[in-house]
Order: sequence, then C-alpha cells, then structure tokens
Amino acid sequence: MTRIDKMDGYEIHHPFSKLQAKVKREGGLSLAEIEKRMSVRMAHLTEEFLAEIPPMINTIERMIGKLEKGDGGAEAQAEIFKQGHDLKGMGGSFDYPIMGTIGASFCELTHKTKDVSALNLPLIRVNLDLLSYVLKFRIKNESDPKAAPIIAALASATTAKR
Repeated sequence: MTRIDKMDGYEIHHPFSKLQAKVKREGGLSLAEIEKRMSVRMAHLTEEFLAEIPPMINTIERMIGKLEKGDGGAEAQAEIFKQGHDLKGMGGSFDYPIMGTIGASFCELTHKTKDVSALNLPLIRVNLDLLSYVLKFRIKNESDPKAAPIIAALASATTAKR
C-alpha cells in the first residue's frame, strides 16, 4: 500500500517497495562467494582486454607506417594518440599498469600540440615493440622478472641520451 504524507500543500507518495519484500535481511551470498564470483568475472574481462591489444598494435603499426611514408598526417597521429589513451585507461583497470604506462607514452609522443613533422617515430616504434613484448609475456608491472630486459633497455637508452 502506498503511504501518502501531506506537507505544505504537497502530497509525497511513498510506494511500497517490492524489492524490499523480495530481499531478506539475512542470508544471501557471503562476502567470500561474492569475491569469488567477481574474481572469475574480472579474469574473463581481463582476457577480453588482452584480446583487444593485438588489434591496437596492428593499428598503431599501420599508422606509424603511414607517417614514415609521409602519409596519414594528423589523422594517423590522432589515431596513435587514441589507441594510447585507451591503453592508458584500460591497463590500470585490468591490473596491467605497465601497459598503462606505455599508453601514456604514446599519448605524450603524439599529443595534438606536437607537429606531425616533429614526431619521434623511432621512439614511438620502440614503445610499440615494448607493448608487443609486454603482451607476449603478460608482464603486469616492473616487478615481474620478465620485465628486466625492458628496464635495462630503458636505462641504457636514458644513459646513452645524456
């Protein structure tokens, strides 16, 4: 039955909540069961995320190829940025922060404020190679032993730059 309250010339209707009648206060799923179910679901979503990475790699590869040939211009630049931005957001969400970091690097290297002619294509390609390596070995973060070659290469690149 709907309860009606009258206030200052208005009627406030409080309908009977069918959901409250259907859900008991006790019982239901335990926290452990909820966590177990969510863990299974997140594992499935993570696999879906990882399955989306090869098409991203292919798209970035195509765009780099266009830019290296002098084709594509701002559209290719924007597409690499978009792929990087998606990767940046999803990497952290699915417990692959190293992929998020690589995505952030794509964004920084291809931001619209950079002129197409000034893009550092070799460095963009290095990031693409890193992404392929990270995907192949499913490296989540820098504490993974398989990340050692990446960290060493980046350290040597930084040292050589100075």
